[in-house]
Amino acid sequence: MPTPPSDILLPPGDGLPGLSALPYRLARLCLGVASFVAGPCGHAPAGATWIVACSGGPDSVALLAMAAILRHRLGLAGLLAAHLDHGLRPESGAEAQAVGALCRNLGIGCLSDRVDVAALARERRIGVEDAGRQARQAFFAGCLAGRDNAWALTGHQLNDLAEDQLMRVTRGAGWPALGGMAAMDPARRLLRPLLLTPRRAITDFTAALGLPTIDDPSNVDPAYWRNRVRHGLLPLVLQENPRALDAAARLWRQARLDAAFFDEVLPVPVPDEDGAVRLSRTLLAGLHPALRARLYARALDALGPGQPLADGLAALEAAYARRDTGRLFQFPGGKTVRVAREGLVFGRKDDAARATAAAPPKPETPLTGLGGGGNEADCEKSNMEAVPVNILTFGPNGSGKGTQGSLVKKKYNLAHIESGAIFREHIGGGTELGKKAKGYIDKGELVPDEITIPMILETLKAKGGNGWLLDGFPRNMVQAEKLWEALQKEGMKLDYVIEILLDRQIAKDRIMGRRLCVNDPNHPNNIFIDAIKPNGDKCRVCGGDLKTRSDDQDEDAINKRHDIYYDTTTGTLAAAYFYKKLAAEGKTKYIELEGSGSIDSIKETLLSQLD
Repeated sequence: MPTPPSDILLPPGDGLPGLSALPYRLARLCLGVASFVAGPCGHAPAGATWIVACSGGPDSVALLAMAAILRHRLGLAGLLAAHLDHGLRPESGAEAQAVGALCRNLGIGCLSDRVDVAALARERRIGVEDAGRQARQAFFAGCLAGRDNAWALTGHQLNDLAEDQLMRVTRGAGWPALGGMAAMDPARRLLRPLLLTPRRAITDFTAALGLPTIDDPSNVDPAYWRNRVRHGLLPLVLQENPRALDAAARLWRQARLDAAFFDEVLPVPVPDEDGAVRLSRTLLAGLHPALRARLYARALDALGPGQPLADGLAALEAAYARRDTGRLFQFPGGKTVRVAREGLVFGRKDDAARATAAAPPKPETPLTGLGGGGNEADCEKSNMEAVPVNILTFGPNGSGKGTQGSLVKKKYNLAHIESGAIFREHIGGGTELGKKAKGYIDKGELVPDEITIPMILETLKAKGGNGWLLDGFPRNMVQAEKLWEALQKEGMKLDYVIEILLDRQIAKDRIMGRRLCVNDPNHPNNIFIDAIKPNGDKCRVCGGDLKTRSDDQDEDAINKRHDIYYDTTTGTLAAAYFYKKLAAEGKTKYIELEGSGSIDSIKETLLSQLD
């Protein structure tokens, strides 16, 4: 339970001026936030208790200060701060104390608690980001419990909204969900008062008032998807359109308007006594396909957690229109939809299994195991639940292992952990393990497994909270056994082991056949692969000149690397076969791919086996 504040009505602190004493631009900002709360947000603050989530960062500190400045004007019954220490960084305890000090200075009570989020992620077998989100939701629920008309406030602002919209596009969300997060969630008693306020205005506010803020280093770690969007994708969008944040705000407003329209014209699906939602053909026939799709989403939402994506809904609509009676669809959250003669029946997976047990089986498709009708009518993998996936890959140099790994990484949003990069990061960063490894490397000796494996585990835990793909390790049988033991000891699962099979001579030819474009080394050219064969001595993509890498033409070096890889007694293939044996015992899953095919055919085969 959160540690309670000493008093909900503490005397005012001396750290903030009143609204009338603020510079004009800051007062206007505060009044704009107040107008947003009462207007587009749809919240009535008079008589409410606000509990502001305060991490110590600029957004949450600004929100807390604005709430303190506006509380009398808004007629708040109470104002509190709430801080949850996630325990992910050594300095998190000091940050919690800093937030407490800020609250005392502002005359605001502070609810606080600490959760070991990393342990929670391991316990629930989910990513660190998801575990943190669940921990925060439970913490705020505890803060709100027993308080009438109490609301939790978060510091999400306009830049966050733009990031959220980009992430939703990437995930394949439909309209109006593409508009981004809501400003108010009555079910969770959650408010986001700063949602249309740009980050630059917030940092200006905290700087002008001299408010102390904390910079969380995890906010720049590229291992997290949101950070890659924040520091990579969004800046590119702003470079193309400097007013993209204004466009994000307009998109949000339009989405809220359309959502309100759908609320008016569509019925609210309610599960019956059997737990199913039934939509009759009579009801559906009177709706435009666009409205039917939204009604499908609402029916799925009525069954509990699990977000349906547009592809699955489109496939369901196509099956309904074809009157594909008996067809069964699976959606995230263990939900199913059956196309029946009388309409559509939405239910849970176990219920659907019982209902269709006696029905004649339909051919299964490899991606989902759903009935026939073509992949275009199936729920795609991207429509399934986003459960963190951990993958180990094997393949000789020249097998295309890096290409396929990159495709899998992008599709499932995994951290790509490459053993060579781990050494470079630890040595370059001067970590204790890196210093030990450098000592061996400087003497021309192999780094012992007792150093290598802890380095790998540390990286997997730090960057692979939402799943990882490990490439380049283990390289021999002993390392395979030690890595497995270490993963088990840490409680880390290994979902898949992927081996790309390729004849040794073909692998050698592919390495020696690689050609680099002088204009762009990422342009694929290989004289031994038909799909990417260059146009004579010119790049197949841009027509630029081609060159070879010296190490690609060193046959002795290639043969030595392949001697290690193709050794089935103690080498890398022996390591792969160790995991193949574990898969036979049901401890992981082992996927073998024929690497002599095209990139697309290998990709299709691989994705069909990743369930």
